[in-house]
Amino acid sequence: MTRVFLKSLAASAVLATSAMATPVFAVDNMQTADEFRTSKLVGSKVYNSANENIGSIEDIVLKADGSMDEVVLSVGGFLGIGDKYVAVPFSNLKITRDGSSLKVVTDGTKDSLKALPDYQFFKS
Repeated sequence: MTRVFLKSLAASAVLATSAMATPVFAVDNMQTADEFRTSKLVGSKVYNSANENIGSIEDIVLKADGSMDEVVLSVGGFLGIGDKYVAVPFSNLKITRDGSSLKVVTDGTKDSLKALPDYQFFKS
């Protein structure tokens, strides 16, 4: 009886130790309709309220804590020539689903976006 008790006690200690050593991440395991994948956003065309294509999403910049800092848009070019990169807050974009694709709209105009300062990427 004592031997069984000691084995049980040892097994409990091992389980408790391994549970403490294994990090637990509280995340959901399924994308919902109101969540967007960055891999699908980058490269998406951006439209103004008149449904005119005014640029595209070049990149999405995150802070070290994982929060979104800004969205870098490519504006003003033609067929990839003469593009200018500008940053806007993510909250300035309205993203909806159009069937299986995403539609990105901003209240800005092509001229108002081109008037923003050039975005400078950090050189690492």
